[in-house]
Parts: sequence; structure tokens; C-alpha cells
Amino acid sequence: MTAVELIGRLREWTTRLGRPFDPAMVPLCSLTAANCTPWLSASACYPVAQTAAWLLALDAWSDGPGSDGSLVDAGITRCLEVVDGGAPTSGDPLQVSLAEIRDQVHAGPSGEAVHDRWRQAVTESLLGTAFERHAADDVARGAEPPPLAEYLRHATGSIGLAMMVTAAWSAMDDPALPDRLPELRGPLDDASMAVRLANDLRGHAREQAEGTIDALALGLAPQDLAASLAEHLNRCRRRLRPLAGIVPGPVAALERHLIWSVRMYQRFEAGHTG
Repeated sequence: MTAVELIGRLREWTTRLGRPFDPAMVPLCSLTAANCTPWLSASACYPVAQTAAWLLALDAWSDGPGSDGSLVDAGITRCLEVVDGGAPTSGDPLQVSLAEIRDQVHAGPSGEAVHDRWRQAVTESLLGTAFERHAADDVARGAEPPPLAEYLRHATGSIGLAMMVTAAWSAMDDPALPDRLPELRGPLDDASMAVRLANDLRGHAREQAEGTIDALALGLAPQDLAASLAEHLNRCRRRLRPLAGIVPGPVAALERHLIWSVRMYQRFEAGHTG
């Protein structure tokens, strides 16, 4: 029932925003939010569903067919200003929607506590997106690709998991959360890496055809990628166990987002939207 309620509201929002938002992806975004925090109301889940739609739109805009590298740079600069509290450019769907998500996250029961971590997560997503676009353009011009370690450092942010998880945390009224945020950082980093590797494994053929880069294209063997994915996933869950009785809601949200995202990429590859 939560997903159904989210679908109606999110479809209206994405339709109003227009491209690069794709209303066809609304059910997936709504199911993601509802499944990962099933104890929260639809209103509390809504910023997470919006975030999932925003990340898909950012991906389509930044490296989908027909995207322009110079426009991507300018747009990311303006989005970074929005993250820092600036007003969005009227008529720009990515900026307008990001400002709305920003304000809703900050207004949540734990919004003040997680706002800095959310801001960092969005900044990492935007800078990672810019890095990937520059790297793909450089390779297309004949330059050497970036080292695998440098790619993974940026791409772990661009996958956007931390942005969704921190949006979910902001909706939870948990007095213990502010003091436990530093301990949740390591598990969140592991989860982000696991999801990035799952994404690269599933989307490799499409990304090769589109000229974008991923871990496999930069030399990581499929069996090594699978082993690293499992290592980060299992380490995340081990690190979360001692915290489960202290901040059960935030721990469950992180673990459920991790499992949902990895399993999703293991089953299908959505490609670009918009």
C-alpha cells in the first residue's frame, strides 16, 4: 500500500519536472523506498523515492546518448550550489528537484543530525558523475583511462546509495542516531562499493557500447569483481551487527538498501532513462 501511494505522488512529480525524469521508472523508485523502510509512512518514504528518481535522471542527463560534457560541467556546478543552500535555476528539473529533496531531508525528524552527511553524499554523487564523464570523454579522445583505484573512489560516490540511505535516516525519530553516525560511516562506504560493483558487472555491455568506463573496462576481472563485491557486502553486514540493538531503524534501512540494490542489479539492468 505504501508503494501504491508513492507511485501516484511520484508519477505526478516526475511528469511535472519532465526530462530527464522518466515516469516509467516511478514503480521501481517507489518499490525501492517502500521495501527498504517498510515501517515508515508513505510521506516519510517519499524523499527516498524522489532521490532514486533524481539519481536515474542525473545518470541519463550526464552520460546518456546525446549528452554534452560542457553542459554537464555547468549543470553540476549549479547543483553543487543548490546542495550548499543556493536557489535552483528556475526551469531546470535537476536543480529544482534537488532543492525540494534537500529541504525535505533537512525538515525530517533527524534532518539536522544527518544533514551534513547527506550533503556530503550528494556532493560525492555529483563530483563522481563529473569525473566519470570527463574520463569517458578523455578516453574517446585517445587519452589513457584513469587508474582503477581512482575510478572506484569516485564511482562509489556516484552510485548514490549514500544519498538514499541518508534521506531515509532523516525521516527517523531516533535520539541515538546523531552519536552513532560516525560508526555507520564504514558500513555505508562498504555498501556503496558493493552496489557500485554490482552495477558495473550488470551494465558492462551497455557502458562499452556507449563509450563510458567501468571497473571491468579498467582491468578488474569478473571473478575478482564478484569476490570484492561479496567482501564489501559481508563486511558491511558484520560491521552493522553491534549497532543493530542501538539504532535498529538506521541499521535496517542501510542493510535493506544494500541487499535490495545488489539483488536488483543481479536480476536486470535498467539502462538509461529520460
